[in-house]
Amino acid sequence: MAENPYMHVMIQSGFYDGATTYFDAKYSMWQMDPSGKLKDRLHFEGYRSGHMMYLRAEDLATSNEHIREFIKKTTPVAGAPAKY
Repeated sequence: MAENPYMHVMIQSGFYDGATTYFDAKYSMWQMDPSGKLKDRLHFEGYRSGHMMYLRAEDLATSNEHIREFIKKTTPVAGAPAKY
């Protein structure tokens, strides 16, 4: 992320995930950016489900909408300069 100013990261996590826990995902984000300089490029979404959040219909719809919003928000405008 330090070398590519167009790179954004979104983490989607179920709150009740025993394999890849919610807190570990948040902790990884905090460790990646302790200064807060990248906070506008790091995105986190949590869902009331476990590891396979797509099995819960409500979370499937919500997560799909979050992905669509993320792509629209993070796609650079043609010809726009990079923000370092």
